[in-house]
Amino acid sequence: MQDFFSHGSPFFSHPRLNSENTAREIDFLVHALALRPETRILDVGCGFGRHSIELARRGYQVVGIDPAAAMIEAARQRATEARVSVTFQQVAAEDFVDAKPFDAAICLFTTLGQIPAHSHTDNRALLSVVARVLQANGSFALELPQKGPALAALKPSERFGNEPDYMKVERSYADETDSVTEQFHLISPTATRTYTLRYRLFNRQDVTRLLAKAGLQVRSTYAGYTTAELTDQGPLMLFVCTRCISTG
Repeated sequence: MQDFFSHGSPFFSHPRLNSENTAREIDFLVHALALRPETRILDVGCGFGRHSIELARRGYQVVGIDPAAAMIEAARQRATEARVSVTFQQVAAEDFVDAKPFDAAICLFTTLGQIPAHSHTDNRALLSVVARVLQANGSFALELPQKGPALAALKPSERFGNEPDYMKVERSYADETDSVTEQFHLISPTATRTYTLRYRLFNRQDVTRLLAKAGLQVRSTYAGYTTAELTDQGPLMLFVCTRCISTG
């Protein structure tokens, strides 16, 4: 059994993570965060670098961080192929330090709530790090699924592809920890590889409280990458925040 963000994972071929969706998401974020030319941006949980690379293509200065070695390796390779300059670092967001403050930060695609292998604690502490590395009045975008709609749509089992090579996905939800476990079984005639993903689910009120505790003030909420206001029925939550300025 392997971590979902390791080499060979189906994450690399996730159907949502294509260039068209990436460009559309960045289009929205550039406007929502009011990003100026050459803004310095931190991409928290950058994965294989799709948002970081798209931002760099548009002239922004980007640092992408991720705890998974396979993700950072792929991100560096893709940035080289795209002929853009991005600083990628293999580090958990909770441990990240940087001497120079960022103008903006993004944390997208269910990064918040991830539960590392061999751990029972999620990564919500990353929000305090984001607030610390942002400059005063710096902007932050957070995207993640909403608990209610996510549970309503949760399928215990799915199968993709046909024999002899196919993928079977098994999902379960633990009410006592608000966590989902997904197991991706890549099945072939010669071997079966299993990748495991675990993450915590939050509702809108949970996220608002976590952001406030970290020192991040919610400025706007959206139903994903749309101009529609977030409701309790929205499957995706997008929070646009500002770092609170301490008056103490």
